[in-house]
Amino acid sequence: MASQLTDAFARKFYYLRLSITDVCNFRCTYCLPDGYKPGGVTNNGFLTVDEIRRVTRAFASLGTEKVRLTGGEPSLRRDFTDIIAAVGENDAIRQIAVTTNGYRLARDAANWREAGLTGVNVSVDSLDARQFHAITGQDKFRQVMAGIDRNKGHNWD
Repeated sequence: MASQLTDAFARKFYYLRLSITDVCNFRCTYCLPDGYKPGGVTNNGFLTVDEIRRVTRAFASLGTEKVRLTGGEPSLRRDFTDIIAAVGENDAIRQIAVTTNGYRLARDAANWREAGLTGVNVSVDSLDARQFHAITGQDKFRQVMAGIDRNKGHNWD
């Protein structure tokens, strides 16, 4: 292994946050109040599964042990489960997590776990359904909470 990746204060980096898309299906007031609008970057501009595999392999060789997949909304990538599996191919990566709006959690979390996902962070902007809708631009509060309820006993990191 190459020398450990450190910053100017000699702090070691064990954690890689990898943004795999800028696409999102919510219109949060603090992020995309007018909804997602492609800025000239096509899906060809996002890292491919093979590129993600190579990036995580390179960071693992420098001591990275945890990868967090973010976006946009990572679960909107059609190859999201393949991405999880590709990151998990590297034995040096001990944790694979996602930050999600929870929109697809109830439907897809079992497949994500099977592919190797170990942790989930769900962004819940309010526990009041009306306020949630006002902030996110989506009437998906119950769907997000159902996904959380369905998955809270699965020992996520």
